[in-house]
Amino acid sequence: MNKKRVLHYAVGACAALAVFVAGIFAQGLFQEPDIAERFGILSNCFLFPAVLIGGIGALSWIANEGTFDMLSYGIGTFFQFLHPQKKRESFYEYKMRKQENQKGWFQHLLVIGIVCFAASAVCLLLYYIS
Repeated sequence: MNKKRVLHYAVGACAALAVFVAGIFAQGLFQEPDIAERFGILSNCFLFPAVLIGGIGALSWIANEGTFDMLSYGIGTFFQFLHPQKKRESFYEYKMRKQENQKGWFQHLLVIGIVCFAASAVCLLLYYIS
């Protein structure tokens, strides 16, 4: 792995850890005497960053595939009616311009979200076992 990729994963993991720790203190993990309830709280605390961080990664992947292109083109065309002197580009020209400027998606955030979801599932399993 190159340094830039490691940095992306480190920043994403730190963001997930911050959401996880905030969830621990918000739900009072350390005040709970029952071990089963602690696993339930841990499952919830892992689920928060899984949905937040993983959701951002999933949305960036969906956007990278061009799912939102028609919506953004339509909104842009609507606001171009305010400036009728400008020449409007066709959807095909818009789509080709977007593909040329495409920078990729946040794969590292989706991976971190999946890892957090797996940890949440493990804690949920331990909650039901104990």
